[in-house]
Amino acid sequence: MLKLAPIFKDHLVLQREKPLHIWGNAEDGSLITAAIGSVSAQAETVNGAWHAVLPPLPAGGPYTLTVSDGSETLSLNDVMLGEVWLCGGQSNMELVVKDAAHPGELLRDCEESGVRLYHVGKRGFFDAQFYAEEEASCWQLPMPDTTQHWTAVGYLFAQELAKKLGVTIGLVECCYGGTSATAWMSEAMLQSTEAGRRYLADYENGIAGLTDEEANQAYRDYCVYQNAWNERLAAFYREHPTGSWEEALAVCGENRYPGPYAPINPLRPHGLYDTMLRRITPFTLRGVLYYQAESDDHRPEDYETLLTCLIREWRQDFRDPALPFLLVQLPMYAELNTAECVHWAKLRLAQERVYRADRHAGMAVILDCGEYCEIHPKEKRPPAHRLFLQALREVYGLQEADTTSPLLRSAIPESGGIRLHFDTTSPLELRGSEGFEICGADGIWHSAAPSVNENTLLLTSPEVPYPAEARYAWYNFGPVTLFAKNGLPAAPFNTSRTDC
Repeated sequence: MLKLAPIFKDHLVLQREKPLHIWGNAEDGSLITAAIGSVSAQAETVNGAWHAVLPPLPAGGPYTLTVSDGSETLSLNDVMLGEVWLCGGQSNMELVVKDAAHPGELLRDCEESGVRLYHVGKRGFFDAQFYAEEEASCWQLPMPDTTQHWTAVGYLFAQELAKKLGVTIGLVECCYGGTSATAWMSEAMLQSTEAGRRYLADYENGIAGLTDEEANQAYRDYCVYQNAWNERLAAFYREHPTGSWEEALAVCGENRYPGPYAPINPLRPHGLYDTMLRRITPFTLRGVLYYQAESDDHRPEDYETLLTCLIREWRQDFRDPALPFLLVQLPMYAELNTAECVHWAKLRLAQERVYRADRHAGMAVILDCGEYCEIHPKEKRPPAHRLFLQALREVYGLQEADTTSPLLRSAIPESGGIRLHFDTTSPLELRGSEGFEICGADGIWHSAAPSVNENTLLLTSPEVPYPAEARYAWYNFGPVTLFAKNGLPAAPFNTSRTDC
């Protein structure tokens, strides 16, 4: 029986101006023809699978995509050629429009947005329900009752991009709350690095001595408990909106998230890579929006390796070695009494290092968008807009002025201070004096006074007559004071390798 992969449905958006991967299943030996208008490609079915590649096509539509084995023909209607972006990551990418700030305003005129979206099924293991949900999946058109359930960051990004480029934007939403980067990588890739092997060892130790069914039952029991706990927590905050986390735990009981390790726990290493990402590869994309790192804050020293490997593997799987990745650098965040921790500071620096080392990457700096004791900032317009600016610059080559955040280029000690030079399209400005520190050869950090001159920053302190290193915003949560005059915040920095 002739079949297309589940992502190929009516209202599909295909990537313009790139080779188009079309695939599915059929009887062995069948010769499959895929066609859009007068353009076609053929592929032979081997081991029940076929894979055709159509040549690049310009933007336009609506078209009809047909696939035939000579006796049976499948037709997809209302197919558009435009720009396709994958929305990856965890809960801040997953947060939907109706739960974002000002949902009514965001949904206004959504029918004219020019955006369509495909949800990749959020199920962490293969069973009958998985395949039923996958079969029922579809490309959604922009209407209030559908768009309210779309990724807010992705939708707002796509809305701006559609208006700028004048083409249909397709979003492939492939994200899951609470996930480590290791959930989105193959077991083989994880085995290839020491960082990945640490996560695999955690999993193996977590299920040691249990059969798969015993581990799965423990996870099912956890789900029953945690669902009831979540309801208690929601009720608590409805009655006590300013209540502390400790007060909530006293009333609601233990928070057991993320639950025990198990083959059906979707947060396990390589779990969602197997059940979500691989179900849509090698669908042709323009690029990836990636907002994730929060769930790797317990091992920030491993994150640069993990993210680098994830990007490499996704490019292999999507058969596009230059596939653009636009990263969202983490904002400020801390729970009560943890504002001076530096795990998130280290993650931000790891994200910047990955960006700087990758000629096909971009990074949206949102340091000023975080909220104390709220890991899910509801205002998603700034991160979406900054991703849009990154796309214009890094992907579409539209070098518009004043679209980048300042990034540290060099630090040069001088008499009585240390001068920092920045890459920026707009002069620097200070919105306060907090957050800056310098140290001498002894490695002891002291607060420093800042002063700016165009694209340089001078830091001085009477306690450090001979500065050697400088850092800014080296905390999970704290003041954000260095900006460009275009309104974009500077990325945090730390010139010392010994403490980051």
